[in-house]
Amino acid sequence: MSKKYLTMVVVLIAANLRLAVTGMTPIFSTIQSAWKVDSTYTSLLMTIPLLCFAIGAMLTPQILKQIGLNWFVALSAVLLAVANLLRVINVTTMLTGTILVGLAIAFLNVLVPTIIAQYRPNDATQLTSYYSLTMSLFSAIGMGLVVPMSNLVSWQFSIQLFSIPAIIALIVWLLSQKKLQTGLQQPIKKTDAQPISFMQTLLHDHYAWLLALFMGLQSLIFYSLNTWLPSIYVDHGVSSATAGFMLSLFQLIGIPAALLLTWIFNKRIILTIILIGYVGGMLSILLNGIGLWISALLLGFTSALIFTLAMALITSSSNRMEVIAVRSGFAQFIGYLIAAVGPLLFGQLHSVTGGWLSVIITFIIFMVVTISIGFKITASEQFQQ
Repeated sequence: MSKKYLTMVVVLIAANLRLAVTGMTPIFSTIQSAWKVDSTYTSLLMTIPLLCFAIGAMLTPQILKQIGLNWFVALSAVLLAVANLLRVINVTTMLTGTILVGLAIAFLNVLVPTIIAQYRPNDATQLTSYYSLTMSLFSAIGMGLVVPMSNLVSWQFSIQLFSIPAIIALIVWLLSQKKLQTGLQQPIKKTDAQPISFMQTLLHDHYAWLLALFMGLQSLIFYSLNTWLPSIYVDHGVSSATAGFMLSLFQLIGIPAALLLTWIFNKRIILTIILIGYVGGMLSILLNGIGLWISALLLGFTSALIFTLAMALITSSSNRMEVIAVRSGFAQFIGYLIAAVGPLLFGQLHSVTGGWLSVIITFIIFMVVTISIGFKITASEQFQQ
């Protein structure tokens, strides 16, 4: 019985972990017009959460020790709901609220694996799959509905609706505590091996740095695409509503991407497929018309596939759980710092050049570098520690 409730909790929390960030991108042009701000400001609405993800990854363990899992999850959900409700008041509250949204999501993103390990460690693979699928699904739904909802009511109200999944997750989390405790499984035991510190990893773990760079660059590409694809599509002749729908397609096509790893075990073949999808997706934009739809399909599938591969590389990076845990935290911290540069970088590049060709070329360069690091990771034997 506890697995049923835990699955519900994991799915409801996961529904919040991209929605309030990526769901904003289809209405960036609307925000710019309404508040008379430029693309640099809207770039910050994507960049700030990524910085908060990195900061939150460092803060979560200490806060968890202080207040415990139950309270931490509840307070994070409350913070996310309130921030979404209040950040639409003006230009200043939008930035402040976006910081709070980023921290709340960062906390929950780190807490989900902790919840799984606490209550159902033996079902970790299955629950993690549900978690990943739900993130993509709700992100796609949000992107597809935010423009029609903005036209029907207001863009401010459409953003406030992002609070609903957080409120539902909070209620279910509080109501399910007794049921979860009833079927509590014994958490995975820690080994007696000497703990590995963040600083040791920073200074001496070359493989962890490769993982962090790979994770960071693929995140930079993903969040930059989420930020600027709608604007690229609009400038290539489609309406804002259509661009929002295409971005929903970008998210939805990624849902089955993880299945490819169950069919093709050779990671170098996977990396080759990703490179082809990356470059093909960017070049398809230049074709206009049907090419824009092809780009949404290729880039969406490829972005989801490389994220799944990045997580798989971290998970299999050692035969010691302690090493995996530290490398995972390190990769998330460094990775999101790298990713935070992306939306602002591409926004500035577009502002300076006045067009998208230089942006497309720069995307391709980043993509080639990312895949090159991926090949280096797969060729390395340092992970068996």
